[in-house]
Amino acid sequence: MKLFVGKTYSSFLLIQFLKVFFVTIIFIMGLSFIVRTLQGLEVTREFSFVQIVILRVLEAPEIVSRECMLASCMFAAVYTMSNLTKNREILALRSCGVSIYRIITPLLCCGLLISIGHLFFENYVVIPSFDRKGGFENRLRGEEPKGYYMDRNNIIVFGENGLIYKIDSYLAQPMLMRGVMIIKKGDTGAIVYRIDAQEGRWDGARWVFTNGIKRTFTPDGEIISRRIFKILPTTIRDEPRYFGRDTRTVENMTIQESYRYVQMMKKMGFDYKRHLTRFHRKIANSVTLFLVIVIGLSLGSMSFKNALVISFSMTLGIVLVFFFIIEIGTTLGSSGRILPFIGGWIGNITFAILSVFLLRRLRV
Repeated sequence: MKLFVGKTYSSFLLIQFLKVFFVTIIFIMGLSFIVRTLQGLEVTREFSFVQIVILRVLEAPEIVSRECMLASCMFAAVYTMSNLTKNREILALRSCGVSIYRIITPLLCCGLLISIGHLFFENYVVIPSFDRKGGFENRLRGEEPKGYYMDRNNIIVFGENGLIYKIDSYLAQPMLMRGVMIIKKGDTGAIVYRIDAQEGRWDGARWVFTNGIKRTFTPDGEIISRRIFKILPTTIRDEPRYFGRDTRTVENMTIQESYRYVQMMKKMGFDYKRHLTRFHRKIANSVTLFLVIVIGLSLGSMSFKNALVISFSMTLGIVLVFFFIIEIGTTLGSSGRILPFIGGWIGNITFAILSVFLLRRLRV
């Protein structure tokens, strides 16, 4: 049994879908550019017209990925299928004994490729674009490049291998601790050693402390040794990101960075459920594109008099419902009322059920 109807028809169907898909992206991008420019007039008034245009261009990957893709996929699927149904083209194929599922298979495959491509586009194009935009704005204002991490004061951090840090201040840019006390606990909970130092500096692989005292203890808490040092190289390898405050949200990190960030929050004993929920939502966003294409094709198989109006109405309705569902899932997952995985994927789970239901009732 052939998976596709035929090369000619499959090419025709894909061309019709992609034309609507790209035109919708361009239309939404244009609206977004206008709105962003008007909203940023107060902030960007010291920039020239060319500089503002460059800023908008640097924002283009984010706009395409996070503002255009969902609505474009939905609208293109509904509109393409509605036109084919209205023009009796699908009916002609059905009368020849061609299954409706074979008819829409090219678009399903296209949707799957869009979903996978979106995941890579978000990770390797959108996230780096934030750095490029931020760096360009800093150069325009004559400011130094800013890192992701902020300085912190009076912090307590639970590191790996039973280490507990109490730090008066941490400077993110030079990766420097000041007023450091470190306690190392053994498997039984007894203190193994304690380091009090004026400073601690990251040398690229480990922490080196200066001007302090290191005390070593027996399991009963008695001091075995007391060493005063000017420089104390150690084997402590807790990364500097443990101590700085990341100014980015999980959504604005790569998948690898966001996963490490969630694991770090969990190890440090912080409330990580909100970040884990958003991590799952970050991945689920790409799968959503495939699901809305399936839903759009199913709804578009119904006969409408005005395909453009109905397609727009359905797109708006589905997108609003989807955002409402994921907002509920994010809230419940972040609060711990449901598992973070469920909270992040609840929109996709709901849409997957709807997709299966519509496919089973597909009609032309």
